Amino acid sequence: MRNMAEQVASFKDVAERMKEQMDKLDPAERAEIEEASRILRKTRAANGRTTLPVTVIQHQERGA
Repeated sequence: MRNMAEQVASFKDVAERMKEQMDKLDPAERAEIEEASRILRKTRAANGRTTLPVTVIQHQERGA
């Protein structure tokens, strides 16, 4: 459970840093990135993918 909480905290940190970087952009650059994001979301949705691809690695328990 601790590992899950650490992962959630890590994702929140990354999201916060990304938001801070976006806030520093000039309006034209920010608009370009937001438009690209909209296009990517539409393309994923059209292909039946509404979420980002995530690789799940399952570790075998030791001694199993």
